[in-house]
Amino acid sequence: MTAPITPPEVARLATMRGILALALPLAVGAGVNWVMQFTNRLFLSWYSPDALAASLPAGIMTYMIQALFISSVGYVGAFSAQHAGANEPEEAGAMAWPMLWLSMFAGACGFALLPLRQIIFSVFETDAAVNADMTTLGAWYLAETLPAVLLAGISGWFGGLGRTKLVLAISGGVCVLSVLLNRWLIFGGLGVPALGIHGAGLATLLATSAGSGVALMYFFSPHTRAQFGTWQNRNISFVRLRRFARSALPRGSTEALEMVSFVLFTAAIAHLGSDVLAASNLVLSLYLLTIVPLMGLGQGVTIGVGQAVGAGRIDIARLITRNCVILMCSILLLASLVFAFFPRQLMEPYIAVDATDASASAARWQHIISLGMPLMGICAVMFIGDGLQIVYRFAVQGAGDTRWPLVTLTSAAFILMGGPTIAVSWWVSADALKPWGLTPLTACWVAFATYLWLIAGLMAWRYYRGPWAKMSLRE
Repeated sequence: MTAPITPPEVARLATMRGILALALPLAVGAGVNWVMQFTNRLFLSWYSPDALAASLPAGIMTYMIQALFISSVGYVGAFSAQHAGANEPEEAGAMAWPMLWLSMFAGACGFALLPLRQIIFSVFETDAAVNADMTTLGAWYLAETLPAVLLAGISGWFGGLGRTKLVLAISGGVCVLSVLLNRWLIFGGLGVPALGIHGAGLATLLATSAGSGVALMYFFSPHTRAQFGTWQNRNISFVRLRRFARSALPRGSTEALEMVSFVLFTAAIAHLGSDVLAASNLVLSLYLLTIVPLMGLGQGVTIGVGQAVGAGRIDIARLITRNCVILMCSILLLASLVFAFFPRQLMEPYIAVDATDASASAARWQHIISLGMPLMGICAVMFIGDGLQIVYRFAVQGAGDTRWPLVTLTSAAFILMGGPTIAVSWWVSADALKPWGLTPLTACWVAFATYLWLIAGLMAWRYYRGPWAKMSLRE
């Protein structure tokens, strides 16, 4: 019996050049998306420090609600990758429909939560002005649930097929449109008054809706329908729904529960005061500006491993993972050095002194920068651990191993990050931390760094000892 012929596109993934061709557009696309968020927060920091303090908690809380759906529908890329690797295009098209039904359900949930927005965002005990801005921006983000989830699902499906340049093009278009709309609507112009925080939310909703509309056009284009039967194979197949849910929902639940612990982390820091929250948000924005593009590299690992598993080439799946570990660590070592030696230079672009009271505003910003300085050093230590857990986690998930990460990662998130930061913020005195050279803020971030390094170890163990090499999403 002859072995099945490995598709050329799968064989190419065994080389660094091949995996880069697949993953680089995803990494750039993820970076583009975060540049969009970073720029929007930069505009809000210029608008007012309170708007900056409100922006990240609003985004985190909303994403916690949406994460189950966004990560679950995005996991359709693992299904399309395995079916593409096995040369089963019709089944790849049919498996997109559980993702579409889940996206529509997510949109309905987002609108249903709008009347509860005051309750949802009251978890962050901040100043009244910050909380009002947070609730306003969060309401716009909830209204954005349907297009955001739909865009994530269709992008994941195309990515799994290896059409990552299309995903990048759509992401880039959304980013450019969002930045332009945010600049216009936050500060006003062309006959439109300055809308401030309302402008930021409206701009994001309009840009994401336009992106999801374009993605849908490609999904139902004549070429895609002919090749994958995306319309002909429409279905409400309970067999496919169950098959999709069995692996995709644990993937989404992991993301959602991790976000719950991160909301606890953010709430703990918000309890320490608005300037502390602004400093933490500033540093976290810079950290995520570096790490989020590498989440795109992780998505490339999932797709590459999925295609290799579908083609029956576990050896190629292992080469993909090894090459991406080398690449990830090389990039993040450089990032660690930059954060360690140039922290103030990285934070200073956020400063926007209020001309109406320049001395007080400048003093407040300098205080925020001083609070952020030690956090930049902690980030330098966190980078490598975060990068390793991304590669190993996304590798095993590409084969279908999503339940074990759900249990281990969420347990670690609550035990090492969520719980300790709440304890430090509410019950541990600053004097008790001084002998350790810590403040309440730095203690929270040390807990965050410890969590990342622990899950890096757990996911490396699962990759080298777990059953992923014998798993498959195909039936």
